[in-house]
Amino acid sequence: MLDPGRRLVVSLDGTTDLSRADIGDKAWNINRMRALGLPVPPAVVATTAYCRSYHAAGGRLPDPLWQGIVDQMWFLEAQTGRSFGSPLKPLLVAVRSGAARSMPGMLDTVLDVGINSAIEAALAAETQDPAFPADTHRRFSEAYRHIVLGMTDAEVPSDPWQQLRGAVEAVLASWNSPRAQAYRRHRGIPDGGGTAVIVQAMVFGNLDDRSGTGVLFTRNPMTGEGTVLRRVGRPRAGRRRSVRPR
Repeated sequence: MLDPGRRLVVSLDGTTDLSRADIGDKAWNINRMRALGLPVPPAVVATTAYCRSYHAAGGRLPDPLWQGIVDQMWFLEAQTGRSFGSPLKPLLVAVRSGAARSMPGMLDTVLDVGINSAIEAALAAETQDPAFPADTHRRFSEAYRHIVLGMTDAEVPSDPWQQLRGAVEAVLASWNSPRAQAYRRHRGIPDGGGTAVIVQAMVFGNLDDRSGTGVLFTRNPMTGEGTVLRRVGRPRAGRRRSVRPR
């Protein structure tokens, strides 16, 4: 099932020549923006072939497949100067879906992966703002219980690597969720393509007064007219929007 010569997990450093069908539309755009020198948070991507391998294995993540992501995490650490799973300059990541054809709202995403009590304390010391990591930890726990564990009262693992593996599996599994299958039938999208899984360094729109979130379109998304539209704003209390490349 796993061809050692096949690139199943790659760094999005602006040089990959893999197609949208290989790495999904979102990752392809991240790679393109990196090639243009735009300040996009660093990311690695498990290809759509990775997703197909997961489902061919019966909806489970064999250790050799999982190791492909583990082996690429160095790229995020090198790019950010932070360490995943360590309270010394901790790195948190977003685990995002990204099919070759956009399926908005149909596939899962898990944010703030890698936080636990020790890392919350480290971020509080680093930012001098204990409310920020406490809120981040709360949001992560609520989302992880809902998306990954499927139970609101389940215990969230404290091991960041276990969190990451669970989040990757949840995104892969969401490709065959009932809502995703219904969407593909309605839109005429084949079932066999699979979704890429993007692991990207987190940025925080609610960190401080210099932080924010927004969406930028280079064309009017309704008409295609070449007019730049921008929506920017600070999230309201208890709510956060994340910036996503379009």
